[in-house]
Amino acid sequence: MPDIVASLNKEQALAVNSIKGPVLVLAGPGTGKTQLLSIRARSIFEKDKNILPENILILTYTNSAAKTMKERLAKVIGANGYDVEVATFHGFANSILQESEEAAEYVGDKVQMNDVEQVRAVKYILDSAKSLDEIRPFGAPYMYIKELLQKIGDLKKDGIKPGDLYDYISKNRPDSYLEEKHVKRLKALATVYDIYEKLKEGKNKEIFDGRGRYDYDDMILFATEAMKREISLREKYQAQFKYVMVDEFQD
Repeated sequence: MPDIVASLNKEQALAVNSIKGPVLVLAGPGTGKTQLLSIRARSIFEKDKNILPENILILTYTNSAAKTMKERLAKVIGANGYDVEVATFHGFANSILQESEEAAEYVGDKVQMNDVEQVRAVKYILDSAKSLDEIRPFGAPYMYIKELLQKIGDLKKDGIKPGDLYDYISKNRPDSYLEEKHVKRLKALATVYDIYEKLKEGKNKEIFDGRGRYDYDDMILFATEAMKREISLREKYQAQFKYVMVDEFQD
């Protein structure tokens, strides 16, 4: 550990040694943020003698990043590094839903959608809904399907529901920074998003059966909602994870 710490600059050393309260590290790509987290995990073990590896949670965005983090933890900490909880945001959310009855109720009997079902749902919306000319070009109505699903996913990652998007648009004024063409596109996106969510309820048998569906990004929304509402569930995870670190938090 001394050799590793000696290689850190002043700001990195400060982040490693500050284990109480929130810490935010801002740095560009390739500057060693992931390595810094593994060193900080070891620092936590050395400074807080009551902490076990399973009391630390590290979240990242991709499976490959989680694998890399595990490998670095093992090198820096040793065998205990393998017992630190490292997961992707979606993977951790899914584990909450699978491992607790309280959270599982938010999913119910819904079936996870695959990519084909998502595309089919958006195609159905583009074929049947009105006021979508801004995102349904003449002669190529499905041109923006990929972008629409990406935007819906981005909104869900930020916890924005269709109603929230409608509210944002309704508050827009002529002198706002939003140009009229962008307002029209946002309205069209909100319409697609709203109908997409309703289709997932399973009431329209042309698309899905009565069990309903949930998509990949819903896992985070379900888990977040469960954590907010179910006090015992929230307290359980608060008791287990004394330290939480996030790699690439902007994702």
